[in-house]
Amino acid sequence: MKRFGFEHFGDPKAFTTINAPAPQPKAGQVQLEVLGFGLNPYDASLRRGEQTSRPLKFPIVPGSDVVGRVSAIGEGVSDYALGDVVINYRPIGGYSEFVTASTSKIIKKPTAISFMTAAALPLVGIAAFSILTQLDLYAHDSLVIIGAGGGIGSVLVQLAKAQGVHVVAIAGLAHHDQLKALGADVILDDVEAQALQSHHYPTVVNVRFNGATTPLAQRLVTSGGKLLTSAYVDVPDGDYQKLALTKLAPTDVALAALVSTARAWGLSMTVGESLPFTLAGVRRGHELLEAGNTGGKLVVMQPDAVLNAAHVDRNLL
Repeated sequence: MKRFGFEHFGDPKAFTTINAPAPQPKAGQVQLEVLGFGLNPYDASLRRGEQTSRPLKFPIVPGSDVVGRVSAIGEGVSDYALGDVVINYRPIGGYSEFVTASTSKIIKKPTAISFMTAAALPLVGIAAFSILTQLDLYAHDSLVIIGAGGGIGSVLVQLAKAQGVHVVAIAGLAHHDQLKALGADVILDDVEAQALQSHHYPTVVNVRFNGATTPLAQRLVTSGGKLLTSAYVDVPDGDYQKLALTKLAPTDVALAALVSTARAWGLSMTVGESLPFTLAGVRRGHELLEAGNTGGKLVVMQPDAVLNAAHVDRNLL
């Protein structure tokens, strides 16, 4: 099988094709034929050699987000059958034609989630669910989301609305139509957000990359309120409760919540570009990650003929 990884740190051209035997599932695992995988900023950081706290041996094959078809089943697995299409969140290794995964790290893909959304969803979806569970919100509570147009932010909007939360979404103008379709109650750009009443909102989440607009978040949160920042940045102390996305929710719990929301309400993500399942596609995806402003999540997908065959094999409600 083919994998896309690198033998040394560097720019996107560091990626190469690695030929390796297909991994075989152990007890409690399945083998997946990968139909598509998502590209994340973390993958680019890993390629640049910035993740020194997590030393890995070369060759390194990134990839946390996978949609795949069950192609072999390990001992003791009874909940999945050959041909099932599943969503998989994994620590690494998704840029491959085949992977193995524990059953606690996969869930069957419903028809309410497209193949591209399934490839884009796992990391940002689990992060959004983890944020929402920290906030302990109820129906009719208010939530301000700064960076609502991004991957985590847009999923957080959908999960919050499914719980009946009043969502104030702050994002660039390019995302406003999308946020309206997702059900956000109030949609503002950064300039308009400056006119919001200071210290008025009990729960404010900042999911902007690198914690940008932290001063705005500080100004909006009420005394005694909650301010959660997803980026690893130092947020100044204040008369509010500082929260951070320091730990993700259990994968099986988070994936189940995402699929449940998709079935009941729908769940979508903006895909900036779908790239071919080739070395050139991976390199191009990482060039786009380096350039920024991708317009949505980047995914690498198998050809339509492969996806259509998988869709016919398993069509789950």
